[in-house]
Amino acid sequence: MTSAMMNWFSPSTIHALGWALVHFLWQGTAVAALAAVAMALCSRTSARYIVAVSALTLMFLSPLATFAYYAQQNSGLAPSGQPSASAAVGWPIAMGHIVVPSSGSQMPLAPSRDEIVWLVEAWLVGVALFSLRSAGGFLFLERKRRQQSSTVSERVLEICYTLQDRLRVKRAIQYCECQWLQAPAVIGWFRPIVFLPATALTSLSQDQLKAVIAHELAHIRRFDSFVNIFQVCVETLLFYHPAVWWLNKRIRAEREHCCDE
Repeated sequence: MTSAMMNWFSPSTIHALGWALVHFLWQGTAVAALAAVAMALCSRTSARYIVAVSALTLMFLSPLATFAYYAQQNSGLAPSGQPSASAAVGWPIAMGHIVVPSSGSQMPLAPSRDEIVWLVEAWLVGVALFSLRSAGGFLFLERKRRQQSSTVSERVLEICYTLQDRLRVKRAIQYCECQWLQAPAVIGWFRPIVFLPATALTSLSQDQLKAVIAHELAHIRRFDSFVNIFQVCVETLLFYHPAVWWLNKRIRAEREHCCDE
């Protein structure tokens, strides 16, 4: 599978992509370290959340910028429009070696061309696996929604609509009761669905139920589902860096705190 996929890319694209993946190892670590310091200095939950999401966005953009830089180098032009160093000396730098003019010997300072190709192949396999995992989770939720969910009672629906008006949430929202979830949840982007477990509807007092529903409506009001899909995309593309998973965990935790507040 990977061999066929690699045929879609030119050697220069594979080279640029491989180096973008390599450089993200230190870029992601640096961004995570800065984010950890910044969040430690923030006393407000909303500020920590903004810092964390901004850091994740920077993580997403960093390899894109690195890829664009190497792709431009491979075209033979540096950002200034002059021939780049790698274009001037040819493939040795592109293959991870530096030519020493005085002696003419090569000093291996980086992965070879074959190692870059192997790295890109492994990354493509990982992206494919994580994409299948995300797609499978979405299809599972959709099937559960269709087969094992029902509309909540009129009493609960009235509470939901009242809270929706108080929170000024104007979007069309569907409220469903389900047996297969242990905690309330929201799915969907443009037409969100609030899932309320049957245990919550029967065991909670009215005030507790209102707090639970208000929490889920806060997610919708804040458009958290769109941020969450962005997180899933970043996790899929940059799955190999632990800092991405750590930052996404912090984002989800801070998001819950924001909705609680």
